[in-house]
Amino acid sequence: MKFSYSFTITAPPAPPKKSPEKLIEYSYSEFLLDLPEHWEQMGTSEDASLTWQSDVDGAAITVSCDFYEVPNEKFSKLAEVCLHARHEAMAVQAPGQVTVLSRSVKPYSGGGGLEMSYSAQIPGSTYLYLGYVTSRKVFNFALTYGPDRFAAANLYNLIMKERLRVKIP
Repeated sequence: MKFSYSFTITAPPAPPKKSPEKLIEYSYSEFLLDLPEHWEQMGTSEDASLTWQSDVDGAAITVSCDFYEVPNEKFSKLAEVCLHARHEAMAVQAPGQVTVLSRSVKPYSGGGGLEMSYSAQIPGSTYLYLGYVTSRKVFNFALTYGPDRFAAANLYNLIMKERLRVKIP
């Protein structure tokens, strides 16, 4: 016996497209950063530091740039000092409770310096850091997020891929 019956199933309607977020461009001599309107720029006590906070994302961003004339042979030492300082700041907040997720210093892919990265968790908080050491500056970008390290990494990756442009060297 031959069957000649078929099903026609209509796919459910596509979910409505999210309208693109309106981004505000923050343009500085050393970087450009595009953030959604819900990110609020906060005042800081440090001249070389800028901070934004989002209650929607439950996160904060800090960007700083320190200008130094750094000889190439001192790049590695300065990078290690920077990463050590990041770790010590976490250790002060939560003594004995810092879990380092990653830490690296490597040549910047575009040449002309070193790229530093550090990620760690303390109870209730995830910290993701990227920095550059070049012959004329140290650039620092840090994202502080709640305890969900995967959500923190997703937000960090979005910012790095689509919203932050650092002027190197």
